[in-house]
Amino acid sequence: MKALKHIILFCLLLISTLGFSQKWKLSRSEYTYGIGVVNYFGDIGGASKVDASGFSDLDLAYSRPVLAVGYHYKMFERLAIKGNLTYANIHGSDVNSINEGRNNSFTTNMFELNGHIEYHITKEMQMVSYSKMSMRGKVNKFNVGVNLYVFAGVGGAYFKPKALDNLTSDSRFDDSKNLSLVFPVGLGIKYPLSSTTYIGLELGGRLTTTDFIDGFNTETSTSKDVYYFTVINVSTKIKRLKQRPKMRF
Repeated sequence: MKALKHIILFCLLLISTLGFSQKWKLSRSEYTYGIGVVNYFGDIGGASKVDASGFSDLDLAYSRPVLAVGYHYKMFERLAIKGNLTYANIHGSDVNSINEGRNNSFTTNMFELNGHIEYHITKEMQMVSYSKMSMRGKVNKFNVGVNLYVFAGVGGAYFKPKALDNLTSDSRFDDSKNLSLVFPVGLGIKYPLSSTTYIGLELGGRLTTTDFIDGFNTETSTSKDVYYFTVINVSTKIKRLKQRPKMRF
């Protein structure tokens, strides 16, 4: 009898695993909530060396908070679209940079709305639980794994820079250019906490069409401003409700 119970249990698990390949269609939608930090690359601040480039130009001391909400929808098992509304407080300063003697700094509140497409390199796994009779009702979990994805999209940002320190008296400061297109690109990971709740980490850069997030533009500047989000997300799946049978008379 004990062997028969194990065979029946194995068959049930096999059937549920095979059916899982289409289970994603039952929960295509989810809400996401995120918190993290933003880092800015522009005409104010940066590294203390002339030849610094890329992330060596990053000063973690000026990381500032990010709050985000979003809606995510799976079009196919590995392809999804997502809309995001994000608030970020961006700050930059010449302190400890090559332009420290200039002593410019700024702060701005930014609101960003974007949409992007996600491609899932690994399939998203939903946690499935079962009770094993031979282990006194202990709950076991399977189909648990890390989901890796990349994304790219387009959106818009509104910002209003405020001059600080010596920038308040610099004639080149301009706070009237407050809108920009943004092009998000990055990667993320997700891990299931339950059958409906996931936790994840997303790293995303924003290419922009403006050089005035800091309200400051130098004569030698040849690049647009860039900023990066590092966000921890919690997502909740929206289960599709079964339609009730129509009453016929």
